[in-house]
Amino acid sequence: MKNNSFNYGSVLKVTRYDTMEDIERNFSLMHDCGMDTVVIWPASFWWEEKKEGYPFNTGKEILKIAEKYEIKVIMELAGQHTSFEYMPDFMLKKEYHPVDQYGHREIGQDSFGFMNYFHPEVNEIICQHYKNAAAAYKEYPALIGYDVFNETMFRSFDKYTMEEFRTWLKEKYGTIEKLNEVWDRTYSQWSQIEYEEWKWMSIMPVADFGAFKNASIGRFMRNWCDVIRSVDTEHFLIADNIHATATPMGDYERPQDDFDLKNVVDEIGMSFYPKQMRSTTETQLRHEVFDAFYAASKREGFFISEMQTHVQALHNPTTCVRPYELKRWCMEAYAAGIKGLIYWMWRPFDKGLQTMGRGLVDHRDRPTERYDAAKEMSRTFEKYGTLTPVRGKVAVLYDSVCEDLHRVVTKTYGLDRTIYNSSLYGAYKALFDNNVKCDVITLGEVNEYKAVILSNQLVMDEARSKVLTEYVRNGGVLIVDGRFGVTDAESRVNKDLPGGLMNKLCGTDFYDLDYEGLDFDYDGIRVDGYYSRDLVYHTDGQCLASFDDGKCAVNSVKYGKGEVITIGTYLWYGYAKEPKESVCRFARKLVDRYDLAFVEAEGDVSVKVSQNDDNYLIFVFNYTDKDQQASVKVNIDGKQYEESLVVEANGVAIVEKAK
Repeated sequence: MKNNSFNYGSVLKVTRYDTMEDIERNFSLMHDCGMDTVVIWPASFWWEEKKEGYPFNTGKEILKIAEKYEIKVIMELAGQHTSFEYMPDFMLKKEYHPVDQYGHREIGQDSFGFMNYFHPEVNEIICQHYKNAAAAYKEYPALIGYDVFNETMFRSFDKYTMEEFRTWLKEKYGTIEKLNEVWDRTYSQWSQIEYEEWKWMSIMPVADFGAFKNASIGRFMRNWCDVIRSVDTEHFLIADNIHATATPMGDYERPQDDFDLKNVVDEIGMSFYPKQMRSTTETQLRHEVFDAFYAASKREGFFISEMQTHVQALHNPTTCVRPYELKRWCMEAYAAGIKGLIYWMWRPFDKGLQTMGRGLVDHRDRPTERYDAAKEMSRTFEKYGTLTPVRGKVAVLYDSVCEDLHRVVTKTYGLDRTIYNSSLYGAYKALFDNNVKCDVITLGEVNEYKAVILSNQLVMDEARSKVLTEYVRNGGVLIVDGRFGVTDAESRVNKDLPGGLMNKLCGTDFYDLDYEGLDFDYDGIRVDGYYSRDLVYHTDGQCLASFDDGKCAVNSVKYGKGEVITIGTYLWYGYAKEPKESVCRFARKLVDRYDLAFVEAEGDVSVKVSQNDDNYLIFVFNYTDKDQQASVKVNIDGKQYEESLVVEANGVAIVEKAK
């Protein structure tokens, strides 16, 4: 079951000290704050009296109170402490813990008690517990869903996980002979395969294990979801990741795959924590995180399952959240297509790792200035409901296999392991800085866009080249930089470089590389190159710019109705790491050349556009500490919408235009 309404609320961590009067007082405050949703954690209460209905009787009482205050409830079945959930201490066995690659038990992190989810007994315990929880709660009117796994995480090298890895390999390669060919090994049977870091002859053993780890979450979670659905088909299932896979903030090692997660549950949610001890996530990256997660939701919308509310803990003052910051983050997410926003969390922690951390109310349940900001935003959410972002004309392509291979290659030599994700981000950032909407997409969406950016698209095989070549033939524009099509999907170097099977569309023949002389002149701009450049022979098309030694830096090849632009340096990776004005101006030249913008803005503001059934909503963000006089023009489907306005310092204005 999918959820189509906008849900606004907070996580309420229930403690063994809470009385029903405490719960009711807080629900009353939530209602007054304009909230209509609460996430209850934990959803099982092992400390309650052991009588019929144990350990769900407390939850049933909470659901009754929630109904009284017209608050909808999501029961969080798995958060970050298994002893409060499906694995109470009295049921735990040592063998249920995951195992590291050296065979030692791994108890998890300081704050996360994940189990060995491929252990058959662990799987059975979880499935039975989830089934019992669904049976206990499903008839209560206040219930709307179950959070099946908050902040997914798993890693283990035990015998059960290794057997699942072998099964995954069989599904991918079919025969042991094919695996030996790709891995450059000499196995005679699948049972001989273990995890190893050895990658001298082939990086695929490590890359495949990375891909398997990402896929593993969905493989064991399907069992959990199926057992809930066998009892309750009326309420939606949600699971959550942290930030976004396709960005530099994605946590590849957890592992995390937002796109695969969406195939398992009805809704996906994100934990969003932009303010850390040493820095606040920069504006452009926050927007990319939201846009990338929206792409993973299949453009159906997603939840902010945890929105940071305040300091992390007792001695973390620089994580203090100002009301304007909270409003800013929430409006950024809202413009990007969220269908629900849940704060982490309602009350500060009164003990444990995050003591005195978080909270919209204070330690005595008194409203704070952040509560006031949340209440103010509730009126906006109620007025406009769930929004759908307007598609951009240009997108940046995310390819998970590219990330797998980049991660292994860069790890080997101590390089930046986010080089691929950062390259995508650099392109997104350069366009954002020009007020150009850039979507994050996967291969199946390319035909929806006038131009698609491939940045450090290392992998090019027959399947990818077929889709992209047809896209160009039909009028699409590909903008390529960094290392392009160096290998196939099995990590073997392609003969024709750059581009592999797309080499003829590049119009160049790679023969070497260099790390000096990276800058080039383009249409009156001295553009700063970055990191490396390809040395190529020019074979076809028009060389639009050259490096100082005369070698082609930017080439254009027309093909069918479309065009391929190849840039011979790591341009967008450079803009992510050292944003130079010249690269921003170069991006503007590309935007104007291919008519990729639908927003014009005067004044120091950033603009995003979303819509509901009746109106376009133009979000005008002011990221300065001074009021900004702004003039905005938006062109959609041949219609132009204009507005002049003043946006207050550190604020956001929403301009409503009827369709």
